[in-house]
Amino acid sequence: MQKLYIYICLILFGVRCAQITPLSGGKKDITPPKVLSCSPENTSLNFSSKTIEIQFDEYIILKDAANQFIITPQTKEAPEFLVQGKKLKISFNETLLPNTTYKLAFGNAISDLNESNVLQNFEYIFSTGSSIDSLSIKGKVLSSEDKKPETQTLVGLYAAESSDSVIYKEKPLYICKTNSMGDFKFNYLPNRTFKIVAIKDQNKNLQYDGSEERIAFQKEELNPADSIDILLSMFKEVPTKSFIKKSFLADYGKVLIVYNKPQTDIDQVLGSGIVLFNQNQLKDTLTVFYNNKFDTLNVFIVHHSQKTDTVTIKVLSESTLNKQLKDNTIKYTLQPNFSSILAFFDLPAFKLNTPVDSKDIITDKIHVFEKTDTLTRTIPFKLVKDEKTITYFKIEAEFKPETDYIINFAKGCIYNDSRRINDSVTYKFKTTALDDYAQLKIKLLFPKKENYLVRLLNSKEQIVDERSVEFSLTSTSEKILEYKNIVPGNYSIKIVEDANKNGLFDTGNYFFKTQSETIYINPSSIKLLSGWEIENEWIVK
Repeated sequence: MQKLYIYICLILFGVRCAQITPLSGGKKDITPPKVLSCSPENTSLNFSSKTIEIQFDEYIILKDAANQFIITPQTKEAPEFLVQGKKLKISFNETLLPNTTYKLAFGNAISDLNESNVLQNFEYIFSTGSSIDSLSIKGKVLSSEDKKPETQTLVGLYAAESSDSVIYKEKPLYICKTNSMGDFKFNYLPNRTFKIVAIKDQNKNLQYDGSEERIAFQKEELNPADSIDILLSMFKEVPTKSFIKKSFLADYGKVLIVYNKPQTDIDQVLGSGIVLFNQNQLKDTLTVFYNNKFDTLNVFIVHHSQKTDTVTIKVLSESTLNKQLKDNTIKYTLQPNFSSILAFFDLPAFKLNTPVDSKDIITDKIHVFEKTDTLTRTIPFKLVKDEKTITYFKIEAEFKPETDYIINFAKGCIYNDSRRINDSVTYKFKTTALDDYAQLKIKLLFPKKENYLVRLLNSKEQIVDERSVEFSLTSTSEKILEYKNIVPGNYSIKIVEDANKNGLFDTGNYFFKTQSETIYINPSSIKLLSGWEIENEWIVK
């Protein structure tokens, strides 16, 4: 009995000891694959093999090789890759150039199989000659508009003797990409002269596709033996050919004509029924106003330096117009320059959707009210408008700071013979206080006597003020600009060197070997506070 008891205890103890407990995991593998050997060896001379085998210390995978892998100089056909466990095999399908140093850069393409730890920027170098080329070129690519780094941008070297059109037709001989700071570097270069071009290669074909992509270039050829840092300014070219992208009826009496590029030489816009035309600030969109024209509108845009554009636009038929007028779906609408707040120094202004004759606004049907506490009184006003054709007008009155106002437009106060009128509409707003704003005086010391556009930008990089600055032969290169009643916040100054005085920032052109107009950006922001007058100085460079 005693022996039986002992046997039972041993069995229970054994069962308890045999219970399976989970194994505690070790540290996660964060080590990328290591290269154990290369055949032929890395940095080999007199290379003549058709294949390269690279042995790693663990199983690997190859990811995104089409974008990550770069071979320089470029081969006509990309090498083939084969991963065999811990081995990577690279095969060439063509005869390599003699006496040439090749670099195989893998970027982030190689990683281990289990944890995807990346072997960053692994390079395999070899020469088909008796020495490894050792020269280098480095530099930076910045945006011409805002001086910010152009990241992941293709930078290419081309043979100096190649034609300018080579960037459209062929891949660069040597390729690298910019990093997050816009920096690039070429290594293992021969002692020869190159052209250098940077391309925002959107479709990854390693070629420039014209104005659809951004480009930067250096006009002068360069030799890596000179070993200087290169600064490339990237821009988007204005298309060489001008054409109309689209044209359409925006509203009865108003059509829009959109060009593919700014139009700075429009002399006239002609056509039966056309009343008025204007361009937007960028000069790439033309607004044409018409009246008493049905079915189709023929527009003739006369340019100063190119042939006349003829546009035919489908517009409303007379029966459709009459029906919509009867249903009151076609009317005059107003767009104010305020929401519920109006600056005390400003006047309420209104933009019409289509122009009217001066006689077609009945001021007796417009009323302006001033509210103080519980008292509301009518105040006199004057309508400030164009002499004849009106698309924009202001209400001029004695508006006081920190006061509530109401402006009422009665139904039919804007009309014409076509029975088109406005609906009754009321706008309420309050004027701001004198101390709600800041004042700024800035002294600018320009690098040379040129024509400039001085732009004041808010924290969202929106232009809140733009002024032209010119210098006479006898003047100094100093200008003092004053800005009154600026909304408090952080501001910056951007200056465009406007050499041709066209009031625009002009981009560069690769074939004409012209760079974008120079832009200067003040690296220090200006903080403006309510009720304060700030004085600032900037040596522009």
